[in-house]
Amino acid sequence: MTQRYRQFLGTKPGSVVELVDSSNSPYLVRAADGFEFSISAEDFRSYYRPEGSSTPSRWLPFVTDPSTGLVESRKMSQVVEIVHEAETVLEDFDKARRFLRDALDVLQKRPGLEYHSFGKELQKVGWAPESVPQRLYEVVLKIPRDISELLRSETCGVVELPTGSDDEQVPGSEAATRGPSDVSGKRPGPAKKASPKNRRVGMKNAEMAVEGDLLIVTVDLSKELGPSKSGKTTIVASSEGNRSVPGRPEKIGLNIYRQEAKRPAKGRRQSFKNVEVDVAGEILTIRVDLSKEFGPSRSGKTIIVASTEGNQLVFGREEKIGLNVYRKIE
Repeated sequence: MTQRYRQFLGTKPGSVVELVDSSNSPYLVRAADGFEFSISAEDFRSYYRPEGSSTPSRWLPFVTDPSTGLVESRKMSQVVEIVHEAETVLEDFDKARRFLRDALDVLQKRPGLEYHSFGKELQKVGWAPESVPQRLYEVVLKIPRDISELLRSETCGVVELPTGSDDEQVPGSEAATRGPSDVSGKRPGPAKKASPKNRRVGMKNAEMAVEGDLLIVTVDLSKELGPSKSGKTTIVASSEGNRSVPGRPEKIGLNIYRQEAKRPAKGRRQSFKNVEVDVAGEILTIRVDLSKEFGPSRSGKTIIVASTEGNQLVFGREEKIGLNVYRKIE
């Protein structure tokens, strides 16, 4: 019996196709009505799954219908827009995501709360009154019910975009799933404002600096952040989704990991598509020229600035790196 595949990214249950020829990219597929068409190997692997199987784990933060595993892009764009709005106020993606979950839980239990009472209820779960300006209260009040349900979940929207394969994808930040240790009774102090020229911006074991049009990212390869969700790789550094480059319109997605292998290989390349890498001791330095661009992405919504084009071995090392830098098309 021929294996059938179902598309899971869209606005409704996706079409079902049979894989006719996968010997070269683009693949040849056949729809249920017999119509045959081509699709790139990358898009097929990214957006189709064997019928009856679950949605790939790296897409779980984007699932909008748990019963079908469907990723509805229009709903997810609303989720990301709301998280970004809260992030602008709190200056931290993980904190914004946690705040929205807590705030919506409060309003679910006590709908119609006034701003003053709303702040008091949030204080009970660890949010200091001064950390909840009225602007955030107004953001929460205007969230539609279906989007509210997604934001109240512990998985949806905890990262911004998937990077790498299932085994290499970093799951949602541990900080984004708040446990008892997060509510210590201590009042969180006001957010520290980092220099716009050099800061981590929510990245783990990676720091960005911008000098003119040059983006410089440094990573300590001696550090480990624990196993990936699959347990097959060890995370070394991650942006946990795509982060804004300080003071710039570009965004960056970074993932570095190591994987046990019987015959470990070491990277031989020091440059990729507008990505230069250098290792001194245990410090990896990545340089990207932000003045360059390589045309629009396949979706046509962004301009590609730099990319390792998949996960590549770090020069002279056994770690692998996946990096993408892009800017939105206005």
